Formats: sequence, structure tokens, C-alpha cells
Amino acid sequence: MQYSAVEIRMCNTDNPGNFTPTLFVMNSTMIKSARIIAYIAPLLILISAHSVWGRGYTISPIETDPAIRSALQDHYAVNNPWVARRDVLFLFFPGTSSSAANYKLLCETAADLGFHAISLQYVNDVSVNAKCAKSRNLECYENIRREILFGANFSPHVNVSRPNSAENRLVKLLRYLSSQYPLDGWEQYLTAGDVPRWSKILVAGHSQGGSHAAMLGKYYSTAGVVMFASMDYSFQNDKAGSWVYQKSNTRLEKFFAVAHTMDQTMPIDAMRRYWNFFGFRDIAPVINIDDISSPYANSNTLITSIAPAKVDKSKSSYHNVLCMDADTPISKGGKPLLHDLWVYLLNAPLKR
Repeated sequence: MQYSAVEIRMCNTDNPGNFTPTLFVMNSTMIKSARIIAYIAPLLILISAHSVWGRGYTISPIETDPAIRSALQDHYAVNNPWVARRDVLFLFFPGTSSSAANYKLLCETAADLGFHAISLQYVNDVSVNAKCAKSRNLECYENIRREILFGANFSPHVNVSRPNSAENRLVKLLRYLSSQYPLDGWEQYLTAGDVPRWSKILVAGHSQGGSHAAMLGKYYSTAGVVMFASMDYSFQNDKAGSWVYQKSNTRLEKFFAVAHTMDQTMPIDAMRRYWNFFGFRDIAPVINIDDISSPYANSNTLITSIAPAKVDKSKSSYHNVLCMDADTPISKGGKPLLHDLWVYLLNAPLKR
């Protein structure tokens, strides 16, 4: 019987995107079997999940619910079937006028840690802070956010129906994912009555989205909250939005916030005052992650002066550097330079 040397590319389970060439000595029958497997395996992966090595799905909101009529950019959902599952959903809200697909790197990092992850497309074309920052009515922030999140007539500044609300979008997306990918485990984040199981959801967001996440953390007992470059702060009144002072159903220790020292949109001095209003100064100091490695003295409030991938003074690149794909810096090896920060922010709330 004739034998041949064959190179097989073996998957590294610690980093599923990497393959290691390995030399095997095989006879002709073994070679034929290996070739059949090589053709069939990718097809099985595509049939079962439409994603390879844990990368995600882009899903039109209309595909999940035909009644959705606005903010029609795709949702982005991802889980990594090759790592131990955490049974926690990482739910991310994009910033003002930003698309869900702009935050793939952060969501994929969450997936590689065992989270199910969703970047949710919602109605975000109105800047909450622009509408409310100079208002004497500190309930302005909450009223706009309630309408965006739940789809009732709370504010004259937006017009969001129940089908277009963020909550309906989340429910319908989870139902869709559960139906299309029944082996992936998405169904655990909805009750039988299609209510999100907030205790199993780590809520996060960028800018406007960060305050949506934080307000949900006030309303519900969540797995935790992460705010990227986010605040509801009235410069005119030097006060936070009224909802910030409300009793929280998620413990304060499970809230985390990060800001950039050169943010043009959310100035760092105002951010520090906002964090004080939020109550953070009572539990931990502000830590500059440029001066200390993870776990950053286990702080809840973190700052950095890291340079964006591309410095554009005409745009808010410093505002976006913390989590937006186009602006977050990447190493020569292709790894986000803020990877350790993201891992800390994903893990720390679950430990509190």
C-alpha cells in the first residue's frame, strides 16, 4: 500500500481563526476520506449557522418584524460556538446616527469570551444631549429615552412607535435568532411571554447608546452596565438628567464607565462631574488605564488618552476611539489595542 505525506491545517481552539499546518503520513484511502471531510465540513458549518469561526450575522430589522419602518440598517449578532458559553447576552446600543455594524470588533471580543452578542440597530437619529443639554427640564433626557426604548408618546422631540422601539427590535431579533439558529441558545434571553430576561443581559452602549444602557440598568436588574463616552449632563444647570438620581435596580457596583481625555463631544471635565452625580466617586477612584494594567485597580470609572486609528480634527474621532471599529487603534498583528480594557469591562460586572 502506498503512503503519502499530507499537510492538514489544524484549528487552534484558543484562537479559532488561526490554523497550524501539521504533517501526517496517510495511505490512499485515508487521503480520500480526508478530502471528503474537507469538502463537507465547511458546508455543515454554513448550513447550521451561516457564520464561520464565531463571526456574526447581519440581519435586517424588517426581516424580524415587517412592522418596523425606520432605522433599517442591519443588526449585528454574533456568538462563538467554539468557546465555553457564558449564557449572558452582551447587548450593545450604537451612538447617535451610528450603525450597529460599526461595533463588530467589540461584539466579537465578547463572543470570544463566551457571550452571545448583539449590536442593536434602533432609532438613533436624534441627539438626546443636543435636545436636552440647555433645557431646564431635567426630565427631558428620560422622556426621549423612554420613547426610543419602549415606543410610547413620552417626548415631543422624537416620534417612535411601539414596533420601531428598541425593546420590540430586541424581542423580535431574539425570536428570529432562536428560530433560525435553534442550537445557538438565543432563546434563553426571552421569557415565554417574549419579555427580555434582563438579569441575563449585560447592557452597554456608546455615547447616546451608553445612556440607554444605563437607564435600562436603573429600570431593571441587569447583569451589568457599560457606558462608553456617555453622559446625560446639562451644562446650563450643572446637573445630570433626572433619571440618573433615581434608585437603581442594578447595583451601582455593576455599572462601569470609560471616557477619553480628549473627547470633543463629551469633555472630560464634564464627564468627571457627571460620574460624581452618578455616584461613582463613592465606590472607586477614576483610573487612567494608560498608567496601569488590567484589572485597573478594579475601578468602575476609567479614562485613556490613547490615539485613534486616524486622527481627524474635523470629526469626533476621540469620541469614537473607545469602541468604534473605524477609530479604535489596531496593533500590527490585527488586535485592538483596547482589547484588555474590553475584556475587563465585559468580565468585571459579572463578578460584582
